[in-house]
Amino acid sequence: MYRKKIAAAAGIAVLAILIIAGIAGRKGRDDGYVIDKSYNIKLKDIEAFYRDTDFSDDSIKDRFTGSVINRYTLNFFMSLEERFKDAASIEDHMQKAREYLYSVMSMDEADRLLAVYETYLNYQKSLAVKSKEWGTPTSPEEAIALLHRLQEYRRDLFGRENADLLFGVSVKAEEYPIRRGAIIGNREMYGAEKEKKLEDLNRDMWGDEAGSVEAYAKPYTRYREKLRIYGRDLSEMSADEKQAKVREFRESLFTPEEVQRLDEVDRSVAEAKQREDNYYALESRIMNDPDLDADEKNRKIRELQDRAFGEDADAFRRRQVVEKSLDMSRFTSR
Repeated sequence: MYRKKIAAAAGIAVLAILIIAGIAGRKGRDDGYVIDKSYNIKLKDIEAFYRDTDFSDDSIKDRFTGSVINRYTLNFFMSLEERFKDAASIEDHMQKAREYLYSVMSMDEADRLLAVYETYLNYQKSLAVKSKEWGTPTSPEEAIALLHRLQEYRRDLFGRENADLLFGVSVKAEEYPIRRGAIIGNREMYGAEKEKKLEDLNRDMWGDEAGSVEAYAKPYTRYREKLRIYGRDLSEMSADEKQAKVREFRESLFTPEEVQRLDEVDRSVAEAKQREDNYYALESRIMNDPDLDADEKNRKIRELQDRAFGEDADAFRRRQVVEKSLDMSRFTSR
């Protein structure tokens, strides 16, 4: 359950929403990377951060032997938050955590870990106030600026080295998709330029692992992303050119069987659209026929729906009711 708190603990879950919402297409200055490259955070570190970690009593001592701040610490703090979530106060929470840690590790290591944990709890408590003070970012550059501001705040509380060790992996996991989304969503650039910028970004942020980054996304995700990357190119192509380009993307990302299934979906969608277009043309004739009264129009339209959609006619009628109710709600809310 504590895994659900990762985004909140990082304090930046809103940034992912901004990318999805499409603000990533706006232009702005680059503020530089939040975490220094000397920390050499790898893809495996990102994977480990989002993977459930074993914090059984027997494993805890081994995880923090030598140093209480390492790649396990932030996740362990989240697990402690969940373990003692019913505590009456921070003081009560700390007392329960102290008793627990004394039972699973040496008192010296427990005290050192608890000192950082208390700072972490106070930091978590202060985030609600700080978030209102900082506001919600409305562009990728503002999102990156917020990441910088958030990490500087952490450095003030934990010390620079400790803050970067604690939160560095989570920051990089958030920063990369923001920067990537800003490139992909840019409506002014053509696909080739975006591809080059993405290559540069991967190399700059992931070094010798740059070639592995693209393989992390599933084929369909990469396909949808490819369509966005080449959005401007596709918008300026003829219908035949666009179809050929889309097929090129599909054949480069999917198996022949998957390409065939996608083609079948396209055909089904096109046929459904054509069927509806034909239906609405005939419906319009009926509605505009001056020789028919309202009851006759309704009867003929229902017969038309039965012929046009067969066993799906009732579903089509239900959809029409929903759409009309939505249209009415929009009208009355003005």
